[in-house]
Amino acid sequence: MKIVNLLIIAPLIPFLAGCSALEKKEVKEYEMTWAVDRDQDNDGHFLVEFEFVNFPGHKVGHFSNALIEHLENKAQKEIVIEFELTYSIFGKFIGFREKSIDGVQHYASTFSYFGTEGDPPKSPF
Repeated sequence: MKIVNLLIIAPLIPFLAGCSALEKKEVKEYEMTWAVDRDQDNDGHFLVEFEFVNFPGHKVGHFSNALIEHLENKAQKEIVIEFELTYSIFGKFIGFREKSIDGVQHYASTFSYFGTEGDPPKSPF
């Protein structure tokens, strides 16, 4: 009977592994620095790039005038970004999204990215 159950369940494992209902989500806060690059323009929005304080070389960029205005008005070069991290049921990191940037949850952004500069030894995720 156990072998029959295994034969029925085993083919379903790849499908269950990709099911978002079985994913694990975790919220983490990271200290980040930010810099504006007004030479980088995307559809009228300038670039603000964030770098992880404890993971130098790892960056997140947003083309968002709304974020730039918020950050420049606050005038602190170190802020907190809250990330929602997603893991498979097997514990493998799948991806992330920013839940809030310095407390701001909703903002216009024409494009965003995650990248590295150089070859950083350790990932924040």
